[in-house]
Amino acid sequence: MVLYLRLSDEDRNKLTKDELSESIKNQELMLREYALNEGFKIVGVYSDEDWSGGDATRPEFNKMIKECEAGNVDIVLCKTQARFARDAELIEKYVHNKFHEWGVRFKTIVDRIDNAKRETKKTSQILGLTDEWTLEDTSLNIRETFRSKRKDGQCTASFAVYGYLKDPENKNHLIPDSVASITVKRIFDEYMKGYGLDKIANGLNEDKILSPLEYKMANGSKLKIPLLKKYFDYDYIDKAGTYIISINFTNKEEQILNNLISFNYITTDRKTFNNKCDITLKRYSDDRTKIYYSEKKDLDISNFNEEDFILIKENDIIPKTVTCIATITNELDRTHIIYYQFEIKLKENLNHEKYYFDIFGHVDNENTNLVFEKNIRKKMKWSEQTIKNILKDEVYIGNMVQFKTTTVSYKNHTIIKNDEEDRIRKNNTHKAIIDPSIWYTVQERLKEKTRSCKNGTRHVFSNKVYCMNCNRIFSKCGKNNENGFGYLCCKDKKDNWANCDNKKWLREDELHNFVLDKINTMLNKFYDNDTLNKLNEEEIEQDLFKDKLNALKKEEIKIITDLQSKSTYFQKLYEDRVSGLLSEKEFLILINKYKDDNAMLEDRLKIVKKDIATTILKKETLKSKKNTFNKYRHIDKLNVEIINDFIDKIIIGSYEEENNIRDLKIIWNFII
Repeated sequence: MVLYLRLSDEDRNKLTKDELSESIKNQELMLREYALNEGFKIVGVYSDEDWSGGDATRPEFNKMIKECEAGNVDIVLCKTQARFARDAELIEKYVHNKFHEWGVRFKTIVDRIDNAKRETKKTSQILGLTDEWTLEDTSLNIRETFRSKRKDGQCTASFAVYGYLKDPENKNHLIPDSVASITVKRIFDEYMKGYGLDKIANGLNEDKILSPLEYKMANGSKLKIPLLKKYFDYDYIDKAGTYIISINFTNKEEQILNNLISFNYITTDRKTFNNKCDITLKRYSDDRTKIYYSEKKDLDISNFNEEDFILIKENDIIPKTVTCIATITNELDRTHIIYYQFEIKLKENLNHEKYYFDIFGHVDNENTNLVFEKNIRKKMKWSEQTIKNILKDEVYIGNMVQFKTTTVSYKNHTIIKNDEEDRIRKNNTHKAIIDPSIWYTVQERLKEKTRSCKNGTRHVFSNKVYCMNCNRIFSKCGKNNENGFGYLCCKDKKDNWANCDNKKWLREDELHNFVLDKINTMLNKFYDNDTLNKLNEEEIEQDLFKDKLNALKKEEIKIITDLQSKSTYFQKLYEDRVSGLLSEKEFLILINKYKDDNAMLEDRLKIVKKDIATTILKKETLKSKKNTFNKYRHIDKLNVEIINDFIDKIIIGSYEEENNIRDLKIIWNFII
């Protein structure tokens, strides 16, 4: 017989604090007492906490099902059928079909379901339906509650986004995380300086800063992320990378266990310790458990001799010459859990060997069956995509954008992305980590198709220099000189000058000095008191996008009006068809034209709305002349941040050989 226990989020709302802490234990005590009275022998206990009864991906549930299918279980005992599942399909699939096929008897104590008795089948099916209806109603109520909270700007996510914590006084409010927020600021700062996404990620990994996922797990979060399941449950290691191995042992027996010893192996043959990995002890439960390693080759593991072992502490690196890793716990009661964790790095595996992590142990009471639970997962590192996601998230400027994704239903947990218009937005809901002007500037840069240089930084003139003749980018050509400067030429060169005759290259250092001189000239004028006093504040703050926004909004109104008119036209067509004024053929021709016109208008409306949003974004990004100039006094060398602060684009004209000149025009980010 095996016992199955479950406690879910929907149950938590019905329990007091004391009942909650005792719920799983009480379920187990009830089932053990019943098994004892009936003379059943318990060979396993499976427990899923914080899992819904409608979720078919429950880890312990599926372990139990595999044992049933393998023929290792004859009876499954639960407190109620709802503990087993609240899904009528799961009940029908296993209780009334597969369990009969596998010779497994299903019994519950409270509602007295027994699939060996035909008279309880209808009761079981009715309970399955009512439990599922309850689950569906609960799901709908939760969704509506979440929607209301999101509209109010309350955070409904299970975990705070990286850089924030949930306010202890209000779990729906975010407060900056003093540790992670520093990393977020670093990411934005380095991107503003021209670092590429990959260089930022590599720098964080080199500095051993935990990725968002690792940071959450290190701070006690229990993550259940379907998209990451493949990274969370390895049976063995066979690919190069860094892995986390977590080991747990819980005393499920009635008595206190004395002198519990475990021996841990990394092995390729499941017999001997065979280690080619770098191993680090990351953490363990408490001082009651001590962890050792031994380098002795002929080690007698039937008895622990402390002289053969070396004590290790957290973050100690374990030599590759080890023959065994051992743990010792002098006394283990039912409230004490043994927990320890290793970080294992496999640099290469050319022979495609499988590295297993095996554990066995014993206590003074030899009749006690020790079951160690282990989990091998991939360690998540900083990546380009993680950096990009952080740079694009509005949460860092104090805005809450939620309902970005949803699931198909309460039974189907497939995640789908919501369209932009379906997302729920509320501004100024919490304290910002990043200045809005910096965030908006970053959004503009992210839209640019830019490749980083070999050193991982952006070119200082990246996406800023254009040809006056064909409007194509001026890009790098030729090798850099000893000072790191090269040449720029029109991109039409790649098409053998098929569309442009602006063929003369431009020395990069000449452009650098030209732009540097122009910026410093403006700075000198700005800081001249006479000029500063004459500055017209209205001109400084002038909105350069006013005309464009007005034109786009007028077009938006016109399209919406046209769509409304088309709707009226469609109604008229239908009425004419019903009254006989239009033949079937005429009606089909006109209705198809209506659909085509309507589709074109809707497509154009999407483009116009996107252009309005982009223009407003540029408007927010644009800094006033005064604010930009106040950042600098004199500039000796240009960088990406300076160029983006001052310049929208640089236009390069054709080279005139007679006069040895070419037209260079700078389009500034402000009126000068």
